[in-house]
Amino acid sequence: MTLAIEIPRLYGLIILVAVQNWFILMWQALRLAKARKEHDVKYPTMYENKEPSPFNCVQRAHQNSLEWNPGFLSFLFISGITTPIFSTAAGVVYNVGRVYYAKGYYRGNPHEGLWGLYGLFYLVGGACYTAFTILRS
Repeated sequence: MTLAIEIPRLYGLIILVAVQNWFILMWQALRLAKARKEHDVKYPTMYENKEPSPFNCVQRAHQNSLEWNPGFLSFLFISGITTPIFSTAAGVVYNVGRVYYAKGYYRGNPHEGLWGLYGLFYLVGGACYTAFTILRS
């Protein structure tokens, strides 16, 4: 049995949130490249071997964003099928939280942007809602 899914016109907002997320990752990557130069950390070295390390804070903030990104994008694209407006808002909350998280981590305080996870939690719920909606049809 097949199921035809109609993509709502507002799904374009979901795509824009994904593009916003890409720009945030690129901003973090550029900040990391700058930190490599400032602290003379050559590739392929991932972390400095000293504590405390401002470079390690920048590296870890970027790495953390990369670790969470596949789940974020998956849940965003899935939940956006049934709830594009709420999923867009949740995605923006998550993305802005990533910026605050990174800026806080750069200063040694990674807890500043954790509120962005509320957006991710909504997207997980939205993805479950989409799954159950498909299963019920």
